[in-house]
Amino acid sequence: MGLIKLFILLVLAYIAFVFWRQWKAAQAEKRRAGPPPHQPPKMVRCAQCQLHLPEHLALRQDDKWYCCSEHRDVDQQY
Repeated sequence: MGLIKLFILLVLAYIAFVFWRQWKAAQAEKRRAGPPPHQPPKMVRCAQCQLHLPEHLALRQDDKWYCCSEHRDVDQQY
C-alpha cells in the first residue's frame, strides 16, 4: 500500500506544479499587458507671444495656435 500512496502523492505534486506554472505565466502576461506608458501632451506655440502650451489648452484659428483669445484677436487685426 505504501507504493500506491507514493504514486498518488507524486501525481498530485505534478498536477500542483503544472497549475503553479500556468498561474505564474498568467501573472507575467498581465504585467506585460499592463497600461501603456504615459504619453506627454502635444505642445503648440502661440503665434503672438511664442509661449508653448498643451494643445488641448490652446485656441486654434486657421493654421495658427494661440494661448488666449486676446492674442488671437490682436493677430487677426493685422
